[in-house]
Amino acid sequence: MKKIYKLAANFSHILRLCTIGALAILGILLTIILFTETFSLISLMQAGNTDHVIFKILDRVIVFFLFFSFMTMIIAALKHHGQIAVDFLLSLGIMALIRGLIAAHGQPYEILTNSIAILLLIIGMVVLKHFMK
Repeated sequence: MKKIYKLAANFSHILRLCTIGALAILGILLTIILFTETFSLISLMQAGNTDHVIFKILDRVIVFFLFFSFMTMIIAALKHHGQIAVDFLLSLGIMALIRGLIAAHGQPYEILTNSIAILLLIIGMVVLKHFMK
């Protein structure tokens, strides 16, 4: 029986190392994507000042910060050995939905669903803080 527990512990350790390695590779890839997104944003800023370009710049900035929030999530996971706190994930979800709300250019249904999702996440965060003291 001790052999089975030792084998399970070793297998768990190997899986944890694989997860941390995959997170590190994903972090490196996201860093590369972040730099390419920065360069494309700079080239868009040097273009003309039309409304179409301004909306493209706004969309690129939102995508940039979306990748940046993924990077913070990966860094937090690597700091805590592959585990992420639920309140951190909820706050990332709220921030991502607010970015989506900013990017919604006047579509009422999308604005309404994003607002309801933000409200539900905030209620979930309040309930989590209240019951997890």
